[in-house]
Amino acid sequence: MALSYGCRLGVAYFTGSIIYTLTRMNLIDRAIAIAGSSTPIRTRIVRKLLARYPIGSLESRVKAGGFERPSYAWCLYYASLEAKALGHKAMTAIELGVAGGAGLLLLCKYRDEIERVTGVKITLVGLDAGTGLPASSDPRDLLYCWPAGSFEMDIPKLQGRLAGRAEVVFGDVAATARDLRISSEAPLAAIFFDLDFYTSTRDAFTLFSKENLLPRVWCYFDDVSGAPHNAYTDSIGVRAAIKEFNANRSPLDSHLSQAYTFLFDGQEVWHQQIYLYHRMNHPDYNKCSSDHKHVLSLR
Repeated sequence: MALSYGCRLGVAYFTGSIIYTLTRMNLIDRAIAIAGSSTPIRTRIVRKLLARYPIGSLESRVKAGGFERPSYAWCLYYASLEAKALGHKAMTAIELGVAGGAGLLLLCKYRDEIERVTGVKITLVGLDAGTGLPASSDPRDLLYCWPAGSFEMDIPKLQGRLAGRAEVVFGDVAATARDLRISSEAPLAAIFFDLDFYTSTRDAFTLFSKENLLPRVWCYFDDVSGAPHNAYTDSIGVRAAIKEFNANRSPLDSHLSQAYTFLFDGQEVWHQQIYLYHRMNHPDYNKCSSDHKHVLSLR
């Protein structure tokens, strides 16, 4: 099957900035793409250095985006802090749509440092069909972007690289998400969505019905913003699944919303991909994470 126009473009997101990696991009085009980015070149350099040489505190590097996938580090770190604040010694994080496995391997790497800093043990689970994107006839699945079978996994290679550090569950996400057991000792705290399709994302939302999860679950959605060829709107793809999920719930029960948690810095592309699931009827929802009253003293 011939690759679609969108596939040939090969647009990649890297370190929170849009860098167009067109197949035959020449040096001038690369320079224009970098110069036209909203992220200053000096910031990119600092981030790449921090990703390679992790100096300073973990929190300062998370806020600075000093990771190969800053969105992954952000969600995993702040989910771990919430778990600790609520008295949990362990938590679970799930990646939906493992594909080649680069994201899950990075989560293993980030997990090691986050566990050392917070003291919260993190169980990592990946859900994937293993055979690439399924066939679909639903136009909301953006069939104009990806042919069926895209993102097929090299299972032996990934299992060798993981070496038991994370579990990968294979099958249709509608079944694997529904049947996945989450331990009360390690409640669900973070989910990384990279399912591409409206239908797959919709089906994966059964994870939010699990009994053992935190009152607020940090989420990353890969496909809520994209390039012109994706032509994303609120009525197709992942955004349509999120819209439908919220429409079927009372706001005082639970909701899934973009996270507005980046006051300290200017907006970047990956900020738009961070969401929070709130279960407002959770028994620990109103449990304050601070023992100290806030005081604003006059000077």
